[in-house]
Amino acid sequence: MIKNIYVVVFLIFILSGCASSASSTKTNNLPEWVENPDALYPKKLYLTAVSSGSSLDEAKQRSIASLSSIFSVNVKLDRRILEAYSEEKKKDQEMDWEHSVNLVNRSVLTSENQLINVRTGKTYFDEKTATFYVLSIISKAETEMLYLEEIQKNDKSLVRFYQEAGDAENKIAKLIYLKKCMEIIKIGEALRSIHQILSLMGDTPPLPVPKEDILVELQGLKNTIVAKIETYGSEKEKLSSYLREVVNQIGMSTGEQNPDIIIKGNLDITPLEFPREGEFVRWELTIDVTNAITGNTMNTYTASAREGHVSRESVKGRALDKVKEELNNNFYENFTAFLSESYEK
Repeated sequence: MIKNIYVVVFLIFILSGCASSASSTKTNNLPEWVENPDALYPKKLYLTAVSSGSSLDEAKQRSIASLSSIFSVNVKLDRRILEAYSEEKKKDQEMDWEHSVNLVNRSVLTSENQLINVRTGKTYFDEKTATFYVLSIISKAETEMLYLEEIQKNDKSLVRFYQEAGDAENKIAKLIYLKKCMEIIKIGEALRSIHQILSLMGDTPPLPVPKEDILVELQGLKNTIVAKIETYGSEKEKLSSYLREVVNQIGMSTGEQNPDIIIKGNLDITPLEFPREGEFVRWELTIDVTNAITGNTMNTYTASAREGHVSRESVKGRALDKVKEELNNNFYENFTAFLSESYEK
């Protein structure tokens, strides 16, 4: 009898404890969508992100930032080439590379002028913790169409440039158009990687021109386009080395026999005297470029600056670093623009 009483009391204790626990859990529970947004917005149709914050705006911005990581693709573009051809592309109604690039980085959602429509699906305020929760959503169907349209614009430009490469009057002109193709392909690949996430049917279109074909053609051209480099001045050996790097990046080889491009450069580094501690120098750079195929010459490129540091050796090193930076950026852009302008249609 006593044993039965103990069993009954124990059961009552267990049941009352469970009821208390259930009541407590229900009180402290957040809305289901906080932990499982797919319950409201199926992942097949929506991209979702839930974030919290001390204010509604903070929670919203965090959820948008979380979504933006989906649209952040590591695409390494040679902006020097894109900038060099920017004037031509402004006339090109088929593509806008800056708009395309914005669609594959975090600014697509986090900039003031959002390119994709992000909606707030749900909000909740937890009074006990004074915390706001926000569920942000993006419709895959709506956004997929935006990326598909951008892919189609880029593909039209890719096909056009590849056709122009095939019709090019000489090997340098062909090189220019193939280099354009490669930059468009990089953007196209990034757009496709995001479209694959958004596509409801798994129907991301392939590139209209195989990337491998263009790489093979570029390698072939590199073996046949020769740039002759002549350098002068107190730092002619360094200048020659730096210019060879630029020529290699553009996609040409260097040599002396039957050159297609002739580059003549002069680099001088001169000590300066100042009534203060340290060593100072001035570097002066001039470069002339001739297209031996067409006879066109580039406007003389000039650059100069003053550098200072603690010792003569270190200040010279700083000056040479600046010269190399100048060649790899501003000169590179001017050089490619010169080559492009020679063959613009």
